[in-house]
This record gives sequence, C-alpha cells and structure tokens, in this order.
Amino acid sequence: MEGIINNRLVKLVEYSTENNWSDQLPNKDWLCILVANDMPRRYIDEVISKIIAKDVGYVCAIGNQAELAHDLVDEEISFRYAEIEKTYLPNHTIVTTWHNDYEDGIWFALLAADSEEFKIKEVVIFAMIDGHETKRVKACLEKKKMKSQI
Repeated sequence: MEGIINNRLVKLVEYSTENNWSDQLPNKDWLCILVANDMPRRYIDEVISKIIAKDVGYVCAIGNQAELAHDLVDEEISFRYAEIEKTYLPNHTIVTTWHNDYEDGIWFALLAADSEEFKIKEVVIFAMIDGHETKRVKACLEKKKMKSQI
C-alpha cells in the first residue's frame, strides 16, 4: 500500500522474521511510524537498530507498546552517543514521539511532524502488529488521505 499524503510518500511495511523487510526502508529523509503491539523486546531492538542504520529522522511510536518502543529508541540513541567507540548515528538529530491513540499518532506523523535538519520525503508505517490492527492502521490512513484531499 502506497500513496501521497501532505507531499510525502506513505507506505506500509509489515514486520516479519521470515522476510528481509529492511530492504523496503528508505535510506534518508524519512519518518517511521513504529506500530508495536505485544512484540518481544529483541524484535523491537532489531528494528530500532536497522532503522537507525537507514538514517531515520523521526520515529513516532503508536500501539500497545508505544511508550516502550519510544523509550527503547531514545535509549539506543543515548547509548550510541555515550559509547567510547562510537557506533553509527545519522548526522541529524533523530526526533522521537509516542502516541496512545492510533489516529492521533498517524495524524501527527503525516501532517505535523517536521524537521529543520532535513525534509521528510517518505513516511513508513512499520507494522509490528497482527492483521486486525493492520486494518485499523489502513482505516486511519484512508481517513487522513480523504481529509488531505479536501
């Protein structure tokens, strides 16, 4: 699923331990809506490591584990800054937010999130959720798409 909302390419990437999902991520100028529900921490840590390696600029966490995912991103960034032997961080500041409500989080990511350090050209909804919640995310997206065309 792809589309344009607020002059940004928006696409959905679904997490799977069986597929190479990281190849579907952009390499710069992007925002990640990280949707996490009931996932083991090791999977969330893997995603965080890979999105940082792909120069994510903004991470908006939503879902049942939104606060945890947000905190884990911030922890990883802090850890990388504090390391004696520096590990990779992009040249820009990675901004993080978390939202309890799906619709509010998606609205914020698509229409309000911005950076002075780079232009957000793509928004990837990274779904670490089951199929039922995927329908919920798609419904929120359709609502935003319709509103942005008015």
